[in-house]
Parts: sequence; C-alpha cells; structure tokens
Amino acid sequence: IHTGATAGNMGMLKYSHPLTVDEVAVAFPKVQFIMCHFGNPWVVDAAAVMQKNENVAADLSGLLEGNLDMDVFFRDSGDYMRHLRTWLDYAHAYDRILYGTDWPLANIQNYIDFTARLVPERCHDQVFFQNANRIYQLGM
Repeated sequence: IHTGATAGNMGMLKYSHPLTVDEVAVAFPKVQFIMCHFGNPWVVDAAAVMQKNENVAADLSGLLEGNLDMDVFFRDSGDYMRHLRTWLDYAHAYDRILYGTDWPLANIQNYIDFTARLVPERCHDQVFFQNANRIYQLGM
C-alpha cells in the first residue's frame, strides 16, 4: 500500500496516511500488509501502526532520489536520519522492515549504502533478504 507523501498534487494525502492501514490491518488480521515508503513523512504514525499490528510490514523505498554522496547526505540530513532510526527502533519490528529503492528514481548503490547505514548491522540479513523472502513467500 502506498503510504506517505504523493509525487504530484492530484493524490489525496488522507488516503496515503499510515493510519488508514491500521483500519484494514485490524479488519483483516490474517492478511499481510506492506506500507511502502514507511509512511514518510508520517514515520511516527507508520511506526505506531507496525508496533500495534503484527500483520503490517513496511519498506524503506522512496526516501532518497538521485545519485547522492552518502557522506554528505548523512551529514546534512543527520536530524532526519536520527528521526527515522528512532521510529524504526520504536516499532521494534526489524523482522518486518524491507529494503526497497523506488528505482529508477533512486541510485541502487546509494540505496544499499543508505539502508546499511540506517538499519542496525545485526538486522541487515533480515532487511536486505530474509524478510522479503518470508513475507512474499519466495522460497529462496
């Protein structure tokens, strides 16, 4: 489910807010839901929805665009990165966080580096592979 800000002005934000996922997650507890973009900019609400609902996962796609110098990005966006980490930690759900890029808008290597810096190293295998393999039932 697309959550977070929309790319243009025609989409209605009330339909992309993470709290809309809470309603369907409660109504359909046996269905696995995935919030794209971790609800950005409403990451606090996305974290609360994940923390409350075991059947909700989120990907980290769409948080970057273009080919960036990651050292400069993390230096200039330090407050935002701390904010993201805080709410990822609050959700306590690294077993339901998925790597994602929003390609072709994002550079793949940048996104690997971004995710590796954002997510605790102990959770890299889960976020980069295991969670998607389990949630999408890939059998790999």
